[in-house]
Amino acid sequence: MRGLVVLVGVGLCLVVYVANAAAQHPVVPPIGSGSATKSPPPASGAEAEKAAAKWLESLPKKGLVLVEKVEKAADGGFAGRKVIGRKSTMFVYRKPGWYMSLGFSDAIEADTPLATVRQRFKYVALDRLPTPGLDVPGWEIRPRTPVSSFQEGVEIVGCGNGRIQLRVKTKFFALSGRNPNVLVPADAPMPPGTFFQIRKPFPLDLTIDAPFAMGK
Repeated sequence: MRGLVVLVGVGLCLVVYVANAAAQHPVVPPIGSGSATKSPPPASGAEAEKAAAKWLESLPKKGLVLVEKVEKAADGGFAGRKVIGRKSTMFVYRKPGWYMSLGFSDAIEADTPLATVRQRFKYVALDRLPTPGLDVPGWEIRPRTPVSSFQEGVEIVGCGNGRIQLRVKTKFFALSGRNPNVLVPADAPMPPGTFFQIRKPFPLDLTIDAPFAMGK
């Protein structure tokens, strides 16, 4: 029995070694085996710009209409933080395809009255918004506002119970795209074929209803 115990012990050591080796050096299934998913090749600059121009042409008169609702705080929402060295507060909404921020002149708490929230509101910044129907492999496409942040056209419809309801009606002046895999030094121009901008104004009508709270 002692010899058997030694043999089983060796067998266990071998199993552990093989499992660890497999975890460190996973076997990549061959292409076409059905176990691996190939990403589509990135579009060329000309293809990306052509797709963006076609998308712009297909927009209705009312432009880009976005309706966003997040039910649970666990699924995302506006997270607030104090701006260092100032009384102001900034709330950021971030998820794939989205990055927008709201600025306030002073603190906004859970029990801040709606009238005070409206009074303290200073700006919205739309750094990134989705473009439904326009998905170009290997490219980031972004609608562009004439200024980085603004107040006009923004209505805080409601705010309370840890939520905010917001409507933004404005105009973009252009649609731009870039290949994020191409990195250049700060202030350096992007190489040809890695960036485009189509200057054509189009409206935005954004409605968002989401959790709204100071970050922990």
